[in-house]
Amino acid sequence: MKQPPSTTACYGFCADCGTSHALPIGNSRQYAQELMEQLEQHKNLHPKAHPEFSTDYLWGDARGQMFGVLECEDADGNTVMLKAFSGQYNGEWLVDGWVPPLFDVDAFHQLTQPVYKEIAELGEQIKKHPAKELIEQRAELSRNLMQEIHSLYQLTNFTGETRPLSEILNRMQGIPAGTGDCCAPKLLNHAALNELKPIGLSEFYWGKESKSGERQHGRFYPACKEKCQPILGFMLCGTENLLATKNTKASQKKLGIIFTDNDCVVVDKPSGLLSVPGKGPENQDCVTARIKVLFPDCPDHPEVHRLDMDTSGLMVLALTADAQRELSRQFHDRETKKRYIALLDGEPTEDEGLIKLPFRLDIDNRPMQIYDPVQGKLGITRWKKLSVENGITRIEFQPVTGRTHQLRVHAASEHGLGLPIIGDRLYGTGTAPGQLKLHACFLRFTHPRTGKKMAFSSEPLF
Repeated sequence: MKQPPSTTACYGFCADCGTSHALPIGNSRQYAQELMEQLEQHKNLHPKAHPEFSTDYLWGDARGQMFGVLECEDADGNTVMLKAFSGQYNGEWLVDGWVPPLFDVDAFHQLTQPVYKEIAELGEQIKKHPAKELIEQRAELSRNLMQEIHSLYQLTNFTGETRPLSEILNRMQGIPAGTGDCCAPKLLNHAALNELKPIGLSEFYWGKESKSGERQHGRFYPACKEKCQPILGFMLCGTENLLATKNTKASQKKLGIIFTDNDCVVVDKPSGLLSVPGKGPENQDCVTARIKVLFPDCPDHPEVHRLDMDTSGLMVLALTADAQRELSRQFHDRETKKRYIALLDGEPTEDEGLIKLPFRLDIDNRPMQIYDPVQGKLGITRWKKLSVENGITRIEFQPVTGRTHQLRVHAASEHGLGLPIIGDRLYGTGTAPGQLKLHACFLRFTHPRTGKKMAFSSEPLF
């Protein structure tokens, strides 16, 4: 079966820096193929072919296992390849030539061995007398042990910061078993500790297929969402912006992930970044392109509305075809609510009002929009003055319609407020991209699957 194409090996959102981080596959798949050939040929993980590390283990009752390869660069630019297996291998955490787990193995055994013994003894007692008190005592021992085990896990990212697993997840209970034992966290932690720059990651399954059939021999899989994604945002923090492939002002701007689930993602777009691709290779870096890297299975066109390149603020994008249709419908039927903050060059005579202004595209001066009471389509905007300082007005716009450049035209036109938004290159005096003082500060919509009302806010940088 052909696997869906993907350029992303893993991704995650870092709450500390408010940014999503992603790691691509790079050239790691080639090295992973070489590792597969070695496993096939030598049928052993250990360089000296110790029997306990035979790959026969992967075809028995334990079934197969995930393996990973991380392509790195050292300080001199040399390529370094790291390899890992998920969890333990045939009861062993350490195998020569493979990266270690996220904890000190000796400390792990010192902690667990006496408790395992006590749990086993309770198990024998329960077999003879299955008393409720004994069962609860064993369950309590197991829960407490898992908390203690999680406290041993230490994760280091590429800023040099180290934190325990429980702190990153901000909870001591409810951490899924095996969190931190997958290949990606092991590999990234080892690279960060050894000051290696991660370039690309590949993970594959080797051995008898999993009981569910979701993992099959020799197939590549991205890092799991359940156990890895919640910690990968922290672990990838400090890497370069891997979504930006060109050294341009737009590609250097970070895209903030405000919210995500299986259906949609809400982002905070920086000024100067396109919403969708433009014409030419230099205009391909945009919100939708970055989202498609982070979420490879999303629709080809996840966007359901847009912001001008120079406008910053909140956007929602769909991650499924059903969500794309429903969210598009909500925007088309004006069921969503949006508010913007802007700075105007001057002060309106009124404190608030409603602008109804027809305008259309100036076909001789694209993408300019011009006032046209005959052929123009009506745009409607509510506005309210928030404050005035040194002749500059902070204003709130609430668009009723959602036409191209609507707020910019309504602000600048003499038939509207007659006061251009500061930094507007088309309708005001701005000259450089990214200077426009217009920010989408509030967005409300109905969740496309659950029907729950969703509302998000974002403060402008100006």
